[in-house]
Amino acid sequence: MLHRRSTIPALLLALPLAGALTSCGFDYPTDRVTQYGAGMHDREGTVDVLGAMIVAGEDGHGRLIGTLANNNAEDASLDAVTSEEVGLTAEVKGVEIAPGGRINLSSDVEIPVSGEFSAGQVLPLVYEFSTGETVDINVPVVKHCFHYADVELPESETSGDASPSAEEEHAEDEHAAEGDHAAEGDATYLCEHETPAAGEGGH
Repeated sequence: MLHRRSTIPALLLALPLAGALTSCGFDYPTDRVTQYGAGMHDREGTVDVLGAMIVAGEDGHGRLIGTLANNNAEDASLDAVTSEEVGLTAEVKGVEIAPGGRINLSSDVEIPVSGEFSAGQVLPLVYEFSTGETVDINVPVVKHCFHYADVELPESETSGDASPSAEEEHAEDEHAAEGDHAAEGDATYLCEHETPAAGEGGH
């Protein structure tokens, strides 16, 4: 009986240790491919940048989304968003954030962006605020699919409503007959195709 009493506590102490050891397997977070279920955050300044990302429907054109939260006691505004690395241009107009307030860039205002980027990339952006502060943040570019399919994208030069001329329609028909490439479209932006990782799509 004495032997049993000394063994049981030892076994009970060993169980949590065994569970801890089994939890330390080979599936470390750093071993897994990063999936951007949400955008990136920066809370270092008086204006928080939350859930920042670019939703794109084609190469070089998209919309900056996310939330800006003003922790200041005074009004603040977003004055510019830039990225020298990809020559990004952002049309920032009327992005005013009240003291203690928030603004949703998906619904409250629209910030169209253009530059040398495509879905799957991560872009270094610089947010410039009226407070004199700047926020440097790496922002993922996601496809206009799934959770982001309801985001209204700005029109680009290639996504306008202009009807093609008869000559353009004839050229498209010939191109489709040669290899049916026109019907396939750019696989990068087809929702059923996996987005290539940054650096894999020839960009």
